[in-house]
Amino acid sequence: MLPVLCFGDICADLLIPYGQAVSKLNPLETPTVAFSHGGSVANTAVALARLHTPVMFLGTAGQDYFGRQLKQQLIAEGVDASLLSLREDCMTTMVLLVLDEHGERVPFAYPAQGASQHQITLNQLPDDILDRIGWMHSSGMTLREEPAASTQLYLMQRCKERGIPVSLDINARLESDGNETFASNLKSALAYCDILFGSEQSEICALAGTSNPDEAARLLQKHVPIVVMRRGEKGAVVYDRDAKHSCDGFTVQVVDRVGAGDVYDGTFLSAIQSNTAIEEANALACAAGAWCVNHRGGRSGPWKKELEDFFKRGSQGSESDI
Repeated sequence: MLPVLCFGDICADLLIPYGQAVSKLNPLETPTVAFSHGGSVANTAVALARLHTPVMFLGTAGQDYFGRQLKQQLIAEGVDASLLSLREDCMTTMVLLVLDEHGERVPFAYPAQGASQHQITLNQLPDDILDRIGWMHSSGMTLREEPAASTQLYLMQRCKERGIPVSLDINARLESDGNETFASNLKSALAYCDILFGSEQSEICALAGTSNPDEAARLLQKHVPIVVMRRGEKGAVVYDRDAKHSCDGFTVQVVDRVGAGDVYDGTFLSAIQSNTAIEEANALACAAGAWCVNHRGGRSGPWKKELEDFFKRGSQGSESDI
């Protein structure tokens, strides 16, 4: 099996418990800022690797402490990080994640513009990249600024022309609000996508311009064959050309919600790569997302055996409507 190429952001997550969240810490923990490996697409790459799906990561970080740590951790997780460029002329992006007592987080990215994930250039693409991959996954995080946006769209188009499946997570953040470049590039990216991931109301419905999820999915399916709506603790709904596949959420204690959507994406893609039916792929991905929120940090997706065991004993329901 050729690897999934994960193109996009990698960053240092700095987790900051705030207010009543401090009281939720283990008594042995000291309230402090904790460094965690992050980046939405990098999190998905690790989720894929933990499920034994071959995966490569292509991106940019700084030649600094955080950048070196991030690259070493990808390698330790089994991700091919040979296409992660560490550059002297930029600093690794930092995301300050302020956590409340419910595990919800408010992210603040630094620097707000010109961050390392936006420095991905065409010369980072090997000439034989299309011969080396079987899938491309990326997100809207790198569609806001140049040169990464043009590089991403170019590679997505090349994959589409070659018949290599492409998936995209909308990943609209605070920095994307009112950003005309992001909106334009996102619409261009839809033409190259086979699977579109996003949160139900804030991303999928917002992109389609309607609050009705079914209507939003059908509108977006004029461009993308498969639309995946993540619904947090309520599970997820997947729309393909023939059916609507729903899965309820799994009941777990929430530690934090960082990276749950990224882990969902990786698990869904891993299952699809293994020719798993969409309904089961959705259920497995919901289970993996629940596992993630029950553990701390965005890289806390389950290993394959952990997912299998959790899925067997988890409480959920799924259905398909033709």
